[in-house]
Amino acid sequence: MGQQATGKNADIVRRMFEAGESMHVENFAKFYNDDALYQFSNFPVAHGPQGIIDGSQGFLAKCAGVKHHIKNLWEPEPNTLVCEMVVDYTRHDGKKFSLPCCDTIRIKGDKVQELRIYMDITPVFAD
Repeated sequence: MGQQATGKNADIVRRMFEAGESMHVENFAKFYNDDALYQFSNFPVAHGPQGIIDGSQGFLAKCAGVKHHIKNLWEPEPNTLVCEMVVDYTRHDGKKFSLPCCDTIRIKGDKVQELRIYMDITPVFAD
């Protein structure tokens, strides 16, 4: 395993990804401030927990499962983290994909204020 940040913010990030793996977007959205920004790849920006829930419906219709494998997690400055990982996706049709990903995460208080996900998710949505 690579470099792994420790502390409160790193714990928030790890728990957020675990909540996402439940495939219950409401659990995932609880980690976000009301005015949070969420940018997944080239999809439209979502704002706040309800925006994340609303914006996730297409993803949930396509994917049955997701698993995050964190390779490196850095906190280069207070409340800003960078997470390098491989994400495994399983579609409802049984096809599986392992895709590289790098996220930037900003924490405000005890919740995520901003998550920007840099990855090419195209293979998961291609037929």
